[in-house]
Amino acid sequence: MCDDISKNSNNDNQDNRSVTRDALGLSAIVLASVFSGFLLGLLFAPRSGYRTRKIIEENVKDLADRGKFTLAKARIICENLLDKSKNIVDRVSNIVKDKGGTGDF
Repeated sequence: MCDDISKNSNNDNQDNRSVTRDALGLSAIVLASVFSGFLLGLLFAPRSGYRTRKIIEENVKDLADRGKFTLAKARIICENLLDKSKNIVDRVSNIVKDKGGTGDF
């Protein structure tokens, strides 16, 4: 039975690492795209200083909002990982108690 829990926890860990890697990769691609677009926009569409500063301000606010969204997604992923970890600890603890152990680790 412990082997089953071990296999499930390994699968859960691999799934969580995969989700985290995917989220980080996606975030890096989005940030690189936004930055590249911003630079190309400045190079090929020159405007007055005031207008350029306003565009920069808008882009920075947009980037901050995207960062907040990415952090919120990361928090949800971490909360899910924590919940799964707690469930695994509870299952192992119950198995130990059922086998006659004290349950103290």
